[in-house]
Amino acid sequence: MSKYGQRTWLFVLAIFLVFLLVGCSEETSDTEVKENLNFRITWKAYSGRGEAINKIVKGYNDSNQTGYQVTVVDGDEDLETIGKILPGTSIDIYMLPYRSVQYFGYKNLLENLTADFTVEKDYFYENLWKLGMVKEQVYGIPWLGHTMGLIYNKELLDKAGVDPKTITDLDALVLACEKVEASTDAMGIGLVGAEHNDISWMVNQFIYGFGGSLVSEDGTNVAINSPQSIAALDFYKNTLGPHAQPSWKTDTGVEVMDAFRNQAIAFEIQGPWGITDIWKSNDAFETGVIALDDIGLYSEVGPMMVAIPTTLEEDKKEAAIDFIRYLISEDAQEQIMNGEYSPEHDAYYPFRLPVRRDMNEDKVFDDYPEFVTFLSGFNAPSIDVPVPLWQQVKEEYYEAGLHQVMVDQVSIEDFLQTIEIQGNNILNSER
Repeated sequence: MSKYGQRTWLFVLAIFLVFLLVGCSEETSDTEVKENLNFRITWKAYSGRGEAINKIVKGYNDSNQTGYQVTVVDGDEDLETIGKILPGTSIDIYMLPYRSVQYFGYKNLLENLTADFTVEKDYFYENLWKLGMVKEQVYGIPWLGHTMGLIYNKELLDKAGVDPKTITDLDALVLACEKVEASTDAMGIGLVGAEHNDISWMVNQFIYGFGGSLVSEDGTNVAINSPQSIAALDFYKNTLGPHAQPSWKTDTGVEVMDAFRNQAIAFEIQGPWGITDIWKSNDAFETGVIALDDIGLYSEVGPMMVAIPTTLEEDKKEAAIDFIRYLISEDAQEQIMNGEYSPEHDAYYPFRLPVRRDMNEDKVFDDYPEFVTFLSGFNAPSIDVPVPLWQQVKEEYYEAGLHQVMVDQVSIEDFLQTIEIQGNNILNSER
């Protein structure tokens, strides 16, 4: 090749390399690593539930144009732990129980999201949306949750000749328990009586169902000391109690689930996990669900919400809000029902429910039709912590007092009077 030809060839090669480098530069820019947003959930990131959430988050990271990617990090529901890290900058987005949203919103540690979600609030059940509010301001957005249902053992009911369709009120439930006990070796229903968080939400479902309330409508005073609450507690202890598992007065929800799994009781009041627990059992049996509002009770609800701290920089705040909008989109809500993977059973099991009210007829429930029954509980919920300061009432007086009632250490009337006095002292302490 001549020198002229060599120079021409080198020139062409140089031009080619320039274009190649420019192309590589553009490609590198397109795939540039995005800045990180830490999303603290209430479970371990590597757990089955953490992995299920990671899959939902991956859908966001693969499609968003904000310049940020979301990373799921370990967390829990411990109020004290969250209170220590919330004022800092290590966590950008929090998954929190509604009661924690109210608590930290009350303390002005969460961003006011009222103006950012004016349209989206219509996606949700009105009472559910209100659980993320403090003084008419929105601090948490519902994402996933649970309600309670009356779960029954179909085999035991068949042996007793009980048609679940006839259980339309509490009197019919008591009659069904009597028939089960007369025809099988099982007791009727699982109850909780221990000094534990479970006794609070369990009993409250009856108090609300009987027309009572924990606090006044404006949340400023204790309202539980009422004839309705007396009737509810009397029914729970003295009418249903004799039909419960023998150890109920010292049992939590864990022992109730054990009794139901072992077919020692025919009914239990539990969330969706009460069904999946039986699916995972070596001695599985067929179950069914009756909505609590169908028998005159208000279901306890446990919505997990998404919130952001007040310390977030403006650009990160915008990206976090974009991520929250994705979590409550139809697509992301449907993915909740994909469930968590159980390596022991090589199968996926739902662990929570979507909370948008347009999900109740969605095809996502085709594989889990019994789970649709739980959704009605979002319409008229039993609120375990109706105002932020009730958490203190609950921990210091309510749980212990309920247990004392169940084991005959204090009368129902004296217990309610104590809660009224001590509860009002706490509710009025910061005025």
